[in-house]
Amino acid sequence: MGAMKGLGAIAVAALAGWAFLDPRPASWAFAAAEFAFLAWLTRELRAADAQTLRARAREPLEPDEAEVVQRYPLYFARPEFARECASTLAALGLATLVVVPWLTYKLQWAPAILMGVFLFAVARLTKLLSPVYALRLATAKGDREALRLLSAHDGAARKLSVGHAPEPEHHGAAGR
Repeated sequence: MGAMKGLGAIAVAALAGWAFLDPRPASWAFAAAEFAFLAWLTRELRAADAQTLRARAREPLEPDEAEVVQRYPLYFARPEFARECASTLAALGLATLVVVPWLTYKLQWAPAILMGVFLFAVARLTKLLSPVYALRLATAKGDREALRLLSAHDGAARKLSVGHAPEPEHHGAAGR
């Protein structure tokens, strides 16, 4: 699949706009599209294989690096794809936070409740596709485990990157 280039976020905005203009059919279309995207993304996350990633690393991964790769395999396997999906998830989350109160006001209870429940899945998948952001938030709350994984992120990303030239070594004052 090629880069979506923000088309997911645009589609979410279009669905949200339609939900404001014609709540009865659009709310169900929004909920169906949200469910379809979440189900598809969950399938993609399950298909990502951390073992294959660790095998393709240019250098052996440290234990902390291997753990961060194990937790977030899709993010390390397909970083651009993960960023695009995280962008679409962010748009879904924000649109849901705006559309659900509107649907409640318009007495469209069932789709509003369904979309509200989907918001929990959106939050969970966002953490899996944006680990740096999620780990920084957890670190700010004092989570030492998150700090350990955050510090291992850059090393794992460097070792798993494809086509990345090795960084030159510095040899003190003589190498400058």
